[in-house]
Order: sequence, then structure tokens, then C-alpha cells
Amino acid sequence: MTYKLSLLVLLALTAHASHENSDASSKADDSDINIKLPEFSPYSVSGAALWEQFVDETETRWKSSNALKEGDEVARYDGEWAIEVPQILAGIAGDKGLVVKSAAHHHAISARLDEPFDPSKGGLVLQYEVKLQQDLKCGGAYIKLLTSPSSGEFSDQTPYTIMFGPDKCGDGKVHLIFRHRSPVTGEYTEHHLDQPPTPPIDGMTHVYTVVINTDNTFTLSIDGTERRSGTLLNDFVPPVNPPEEIADPDDKKPEDWEDNEKISDPDATKPEDWNEDAPLMVLDEDAVIPDGWLLEEALLVDDPKAEKPSDWDDDEDGEWSAPQIPNPLCADAPGCGPWERPLKRNPEYVGKWHAPLIDNPRYKGEWAPRQIRNPKYFEDKDLYKLNKIDAVGFELWTMQAGITFDNIYLGSSAETAARISENVWKPKHASEVAVDKALRPKAPPVPKPGLKDIPAMVKARIEDIFVSIIDFYALAQDAGVVAALKQERSGAFAAVMAVCALGWLVWNALLLGGFLLGLGRTASAPASTSTSAASGKQKAEDKDENSGANDAKASGSNSGTSTGVDKSGAAVKRK
Repeated sequence: MTYKLSLLVLLALTAHASHENSDASSKADDSDINIKLPEFSPYSVSGAALWEQFVDETETRWKSSNALKEGDEVARYDGEWAIEVPQILAGIAGDKGLVVKSAAHHHAISARLDEPFDPSKGGLVLQYEVKLQQDLKCGGAYIKLLTSPSSGEFSDQTPYTIMFGPDKCGDGKVHLIFRHRSPVTGEYTEHHLDQPPTPPIDGMTHVYTVVINTDNTFTLSIDGTERRSGTLLNDFVPPVNPPEEIADPDDKKPEDWEDNEKISDPDATKPEDWNEDAPLMVLDEDAVIPDGWLLEEALLVDDPKAEKPSDWDDDEDGEWSAPQIPNPLCADAPGCGPWERPLKRNPEYVGKWHAPLIDNPRYKGEWAPRQIRNPKYFEDKDLYKLNKIDAVGFELWTMQAGITFDNIYLGSSAETAARISENVWKPKHASEVAVDKALRPKAPPVPKPGLKDIPAMVKARIEDIFVSIIDFYALAQDAGVVAALKQERSGAFAAVMAVCALGWLVWNALLLGGFLLGLGRTASAPASTSTSAASGKQKAEDKDENSGANDAKASGSNSGTSTGVDKSGAAVKRK
């Protein structure tokens, strides 16, 4: 019982402390919003097969597809593209990207490399940024590396070497697909990454990186964090190398092959007293009508309160009859109307007879066709030697516009991709986080109490304490503690309760004293002095989030444009 009392005391204290915390007012930072955006400056990369930041000098390399629908003169890809600065949550001033402009349309655009890129000479590293300005409910945001030599209008039929990037329609995933040509048949097969990671779906810019090494290993990273790794040999479906042996398609199971391990006993006979016709359920002859059963009463009767509508026409509507309601006389009776015997399980029921099973003396085991050498077998141990690439492209269908691509790197250096991520993507992402925080609705400032408010606040606090005491007593009563106290004869239990009650009163006295002391300090503070809008920790967080402007200097950025909020809550730029 002492254990129950201690537990109840702890519960009451916890409830009171929770009430204290719930009444605490959160302080809002009402300082003027002024986020400086780093200015875009091109980032220099050497030794890349492609480095695309969508600057003026490279915009002309991107060509929208003019492919036509099969058997028609209508454009197959009617979605519009634009190279522009993001309209929503921009992180870098003047930073252009390739933007999908049309919702619920097919889009296709590609750019040719200056010269074909050969992954066999040092592996392959592909990295690019994706920003979903309008979320992504259903659509793709992946990139294709087109197989050399590519020709004609870019479409879904254009051969590709690698397809990589996020896709979402239902459950989202990050595609990683490579096409491999069989040296035996010359046919190409798509091999998909098994257990692909899930992409982030928000309004921020995210960077996707895949590295394929010359030992056939690969890593897939999102925002610089490895999300999947493995080998081209073991982590793709279907596997690239086919099995060395396959089942002989011409091998047939012999007609006399017995693959049933058990058979019915041919010597078994049905017992003479086995009655297959006996029903499962029969009438219970021992049942009797319950006392009080109203045999002469119907379950439903006419509603005595119902009246024939005044506009009822017997010639057109037929003879009127009152609606039926449950018979009120049957409410307290075990039943009304004709009584029928209930059914019970037939003790003589045995069901259909079947001969027992015995071991099959002619059982040979489960049949399987013989194995023969696979005529399409090959073993490619250098899967990293993918087909040459001479163009990159986006061939997409999406229900949302605003998908933005930027900072595309194709080469053989994972170190270069990491530097791009550190010096280009990271400052942009940090700036976007700072802008997003600045644009969030701020909680209204909490008015500070004056001297005239103190009596009412003290009264409310005392009432809270008494309410908590009453609640504590109710808990003790429900748990049987009060009853046990009343039955206690030795007085030991009463002493324990008295000590706990005294401790409880002292605790509340301390709480009330601290509350009054805090009110006194608040009321005595000068009216012209305002509390800090943010704690030291908050200032440190703000400093970290605004560090994107400083970090961007690594890419040659200069702060010059600031982002604020107008009265409608929309993002605005200030000079």
C-alpha cells in the first residue's frame, strides 16, 4: 500500500509540473527579417566530361526534343522547359537552373558532350542537384546518360547507358539503372538497383551522387551521405551474368513418373456402419419453449401513433397502411411468435469417408528437368566498362511543374564531386534553410504582466494548487488508498500519509513562493527594457543557418541581395 501511495504522489507531482510547463509562454523573435542571399558566381571545374551550371555560355547546348508521336504528326513531348532562377525558396541570387514548366506533360531535353566519355578509363562519377519547387506527388526527376553514338530526336526509345535519380508515384525511390550488352546474343538488358533508397521530397535543393569504381563497386549518396553501396555483380536485378546451366526445355516428365509421396490405401474399405448421409446439424429434441414466450404476439405491429397523410390518394398511392414498429410487448419477453426448436450438432455425423493414406511404393521423388549448359552464358568481370556516353538528357513525365536541375557533373573523380558538393551545394542548401526559417509564421509576442495583473495571477495559481490536491485525493480514493487509511488500526499507515501530505504542502508552498518571486522581478523591470528575442542557443543556431552566405565565398559568391517578408508573407528581395 505504501508503494501505491508513493506512486500516486509522483503522479500528482508530474501532473502539476506538466501543468506548469504548459502554462509557460514561448518567446517569439520579433526582430526584423533580413536574410542576405549569396550572389551566384561560376565555380571552376577541370577535367570533367560535363560541368553544367546553366550559365549564359552553355544555355544553347540544351535542345528540347521534337520527337513525334508514333504514326502521328503531333509532338510527343509538349512540356515546356526554361533556364531561370527558382521562383520559390531561392538560396543563391542569380543562380539559374533547368526548370520543368508544365504540369501533367511529357518533357524531353538533352545536351551533347564536347566529346564522348568512356567509363572504362577510370570509372564513372555522376552528380546533380534536384529542387522540387512544388513538391512531387507523381513524376520523375532522373537523368539519363545517352549511349554513344546517339542520333535522331531524343525520346524514351533513345539508348542510354545510365539512368539515375529520384522518381515518385506512390512510394518514392532513387533509380540506378544501367544497360548491359550480352557478348553472346548482342541484346541489351536493363539492370535495376535492388532495394533503392527513398529520396527526400521537400522544397530544398538536394544533391544526388553515384560513383562506379573500376573494381565494379558503387556508392549512391544523397546530400553527401552514403545511402547505398555494393557491387554491379551482386546488387542489381536481374543479375548481369546469366547462370552457367539451365533446365533443358525439351526434357519432359515420363508418364509413369510417380511424384506423390502418399497414396490412398487401395485395400481399405468403408465400415458398414459409416453413414455418409447423416446431416451435420439436427433439431434439438430436448429443447423446450422458454417461460414467458408470447406465442400469440407478432414481432412487428402497426405504429399506433402513425396517421394517414392528408394528401394520400388511395387511387394513386394505393391503400394506406401504418408503418411497422417492434412490438413493445416483446421487449421484456424471451421471444414472440411461433417458436422453433434450435439446431444442435448431430452426434452421429461422420462425414464423407476417405481411404487412409499410405506410403507410395512407386514414389521416385519430385521430378525436375535435367540441367544443360546455358547457350547464352557469359561471364563479364568488368561491368564498370560501360558503353561510351556522348550526351545527357531528361526524359520525364510529371504531374507537378517546378522541378529544377542544376550543377550537373560527369567525370571520373569522386574527389571533384565532393568539392562541388562542399563548395556549391552546401552553401546553397544552408541559405535555403535560413530563408525557409525566416519565412515561417512567427508566434505573436506574449504580453508581459503588470502590477495590476499580479493578484489575479496569484489567485489562479492557488486555485491550480488546490485543484491538483483534489485530483490527488481522487486518485488515492480510486486506488483504494483512502479506504485502507480508514481501516488502519496501528496508525503507522496514517503517519505515512500525514508525512506525505505535509511534504506535498511544503512543495506547493515552494512553487507558489517561486512564482511570486518571478512576478515581482517581472513587475519591477523597467517598461522600456525588452527581453532578448532569442536565447544564446537560438542566436548560435541563427548564426549557423546564415553561414551559407559566408560559405558561398568558396565558390566566388558575394553577398548583395537580401530576402525579407512583405505583409502578405511572401518572399521579397531588397537591395
